[in-house]
Amino acid sequence: MKSGRMFFWGLTTLVLLALTTANAAQDKRAIILGFDGIEPTIASAMMDKGELPNLAKLRESGQFEPLQSSNPPQSPTAWSDFATCRAPLNHGIYDFLRRDPKTYIPSPGFGSVKQPSFTPDGILQKAPQFVNYRQGDTFWKVGSAQGLRVKALGIPFAYPADALPEGSSELCGLDVRDIRGTQSTYFAFSEDFSAKEEDVAGGVHLQLAFTGNTATAEVPGLRSPKDRQLVRVPMSFEVDRAAKTVKISVQGQSAALKEGAWSPWLEWSFAVTPQYTVRAISRFHCMEAGTKVRIYMTCLQYHPREPMIPFSAPPAYSGELADRYGLFKTIGWTCDTKALEKDDMTEDMFLEDARQTMAWYEHLTLDEIDRGNFDLLAAGWTEPDRVSHMFWRFRDPKHPLYTEEGAKKYGRVVEDTYITMDRIVGEVTQRLKPGDLLMILSDHGFHSFHTGFSVNTWLIRNGYLVVKGQPDQATAVNDNKYLVDFKSGDSYYDWSKSKAYGLGLGMIFLNLQGREGQGIVAPAEAPALLANLRTQLLAVTEPKSGEKIFEEIATNVNPQGAATLEAPDIQLGYADGYQTDKNSAAGAAPKDLFSPNDSKWSGEHASSGQAITPGIFFSNRKLRTKPGLRDLGVTALDYLGAKPDAAFEGATLLEKQTPATTK
Repeated sequence: MKSGRMFFWGLTTLVLLALTTANAAQDKRAIILGFDGIEPTIASAMMDKGELPNLAKLRESGQFEPLQSSNPPQSPTAWSDFATCRAPLNHGIYDFLRRDPKTYIPSPGFGSVKQPSFTPDGILQKAPQFVNYRQGDTFWKVGSAQGLRVKALGIPFAYPADALPEGSSELCGLDVRDIRGTQSTYFAFSEDFSAKEEDVAGGVHLQLAFTGNTATAEVPGLRSPKDRQLVRVPMSFEVDRAAKTVKISVQGQSAALKEGAWSPWLEWSFAVTPQYTVRAISRFHCMEAGTKVRIYMTCLQYHPREPMIPFSAPPAYSGELADRYGLFKTIGWTCDTKALEKDDMTEDMFLEDARQTMAWYEHLTLDEIDRGNFDLLAAGWTEPDRVSHMFWRFRDPKHPLYTEEGAKKYGRVVEDTYITMDRIVGEVTQRLKPGDLLMILSDHGFHSFHTGFSVNTWLIRNGYLVVKGQPDQATAVNDNKYLVDFKSGDSYYDWSKSKAYGLGLGMIFLNLQGREGQGIVAPAEAPALLANLRTQLLAVTEPKSGEKIFEEIATNVNPQGAATLEAPDIQLGYADGYQTDKNSAAGAAPKDLFSPNDSKWSGEHASSGQAITPGIFFSNRKLRTKPGLRDLGVTALDYLGAKPDAAFEGATLLEKQTPATTK
């Protein structure tokens, strides 16, 4: 009888303990804020000057230190590390490009759009979809499967949205495409354009030919499956040059714009077949409307109420947000860097658009926090990274585009995005409850990019890569991109004599037997070849300055993991100021080994040394030191009482308490 009572009381105690633990867990929330591309040395200096008061408070009361980035420290890789809590050898994302080793043909590195299929009479058989090459579940999906209510808002390179249970939601960010399937294809209209229509890098130029005060244009959308021709929608422009205004009309809608003004979002319908129509949204900016007319238009973005490819979970969530706030920017590449590079957007336009975008995501995040009903919330902003890429030229006197005048006007716009970040952090901390864990990260830091290095030219000069028909390694060049002619399949290089080639922002691949389609390097030869390449590359210096251009170089000898086929054999790690020349990154081999970077894309990190490119990490409580990107998701799950996936490689940052022993 006594033992029965003891069993009953013991069982009751266990039940009460379990209920207490469950109730405690319900009082806990984990909130993660991610800001792409924050440089820790700048953030530290600004905190010391009192310019980031909210982050400074976290530094004092909680934790601040550099956050180990991925290798390479570029956004697709780093955010995949963060989301899957895995290393690249297991999630498979190494660069913005990947190659088919059998054909040497490159393709986008993170994922691609799979086109729709139709019946002969134009009825949609299979809807378009985005195919993600990343392997491994996100930590928020793992948590939701264990009953956690999660909200994932704008996390880069987490697309398409996870299939989440009821009560959880996700809005995809960076890598959501436009309806043309590109990262972002903008449109520019001008009287100065000589051709009626011209494709440029990242955009389309459309000529405005006014008859009196009116001009028309046809905007090309996506292709018809019947004849592969672009489906076009007509629009008109009516200018009042004296008032400096333009009235834009399309499909029954109109917007009157003054110089320097943005339009509201306008809606588009592209009849791909008589039975299948794709809807889109875009907005315009009037750059000039006096002596001449110049108009910028964003890319044709998914309509949030009827997206061509869903980009939220549940799929109706994007439409719900449109009902809440009105139409909103849905493209993942939120800032139009190509338009700024081509002077189809001004610096001030770019910055204004970046501010508006940060503000929208701030409003969304704070609204979702206020609404509650979550255990885990993660939100991301990419605008600090884009501003840094485009305006670093005004921070570095060594950059070819640096000017004192520009530095006076734009020399602190990077800091301005940090101040916005700090204000967002302050708004979030005001909403924290006593049991909340707050973690703040950036995926990597930042460096100048004033000089480009042609990897493939170096490989040619040193006898590792041979251009077809040009046997003299001292003079051989290849101005063709992408290693192979896409139409014919013919290679620009002689693979029967080539041992290594470069592709992407910092990758070198061996022409390995059994892996590459025309490989000549025996597997037994590979380790010694990699060691020699590493030694030679580490010794490379820039002739004028005498500086070593590489901080570190990693080799993958017999890599182990779930996604090793895509792994480069060598990952370059550049020193500050240096990166792979953009033509070489695409597979070309220009004449000059070194070239000044005369692009507005003047800041970089993508192939910088991992050790010198950490991000930032803040927490509102003391956690374990030396955090890495793969640790944050594990930490959030651990804090909320959920188990990490067995494949996760990160470790919890929570300090484990040693249970007291009883005597």
